[in-house]
Amino acid sequence: MEEIFYERLLYRILQGRLRLRLGDLVLYVYEPSKDLIEESFEIYDESYKKAYFGGVPIKDELIQILIENNLWSPLDDREADKIEKEIEELKVNAYKNFYDKRHLNTIKMNIQKLNESYVKCKSKKKSLDHTCCEGVANFSRNLWLISKTTFFTNNELYDWSDYTISSIMDKYNNEQITLQQFRKIARNDPWRSIWNAGKKQSNVFGRPSCELTKDQLSLSSFSSLYDNVYESYECPHDKVIEDDDCLDGWFIVQKRERDKTRKEKQVEALTNNSKIANSQEVFVMARNEDAAQEIYNLNNPIARNIIKQRNEQIRNSGNIKYTDLADIRQDIAIQSHQQAFNNIKGRGR
Repeated sequence: MEEIFYERLLYRILQGRLRLRLGDLVLYVYEPSKDLIEESFEIYDESYKKAYFGGVPIKDELIQILIENNLWSPLDDREADKIEKEIEELKVNAYKNFYDKRHLNTIKMNIQKLNESYVKCKSKKKSLDHTCCEGVANFSRNLWLISKTTFFTNNELYDWSDYTISSIMDKYNNEQITLQQFRKIARNDPWRSIWNAGKKQSNVFGRPSCELTKDQLSLSSFSSLYDNVYESYECPHDKVIEDDDCLDGWFIVQKRERDKTRKEKQVEALTNNSKIANSQEVFVMARNEDAAQEIYNLNNPIARNIIKQRNEQIRNSGNIKYTDLADIRQDIAIQSHQQAFNNIKGRGR
């Protein structure tokens, strides 16, 4: 049954339309053409102007309303960023614990809970978007597009005698294909075979890429992503590829390894001067804050911790000599101890 469901989604994507059965009535909602999309922006502009001069607030003005009514605050976005990082770490753990099924199931449940919290935090800022000029204009534009792309099965434009445009748009929105569904279609047959055969002909959907629907573009994007996975020198096990959380964890691990290699090369480029190659510390001038952050990121975790300790000591003490920094004093003490040990060892010979 699941195979039939996904095959049906695939052919919906290939056809570029959604088939809606409403009792005895069958309608096709097609993806809009380039001409319709271009024209729809005129509908947007007209609706925006009407809303603006009618006293409807613009999107930027909603921020104050959200804050005053305790609907959103910058803390929500910070919490969302924190949750996103936690999800990232959990996905890495999922990948590393793929064969420990009990542990993996616990990790995946935690990912699901955090995803729900993340969506809740991120959606707060958008909770009133439908009430602003942009939201009103976008709604009008989408209504117009649905009115121009909904047809009877005989290819005649629907006359809206039984259903309203907004009701069909709601049904259309509720039938949107999820990212998880795109990924499952992209990595399995029959699409995988179609994709591989189409690549040899450089024309999978039989039309130029600029004429592809958004669903066709999404499916192509995920198909290319899985191509990269299968072609990778360190391609994970097929079972890992089939698990979205674990594969995401693999992507994160690969990215971190690339970033580490890139930073090592940057450090090597900065220290290839023979005069500083063996220096314990190298200070690099930064042009601006962004450059300073990039230079800071070149430090390993131990060095970053030392920088943090030094900054705290400087804030607490004000002016301080370099030799009075805690880590420098510790290094001096270790060196003195080692020198004394070597002297004693030398006298014993």
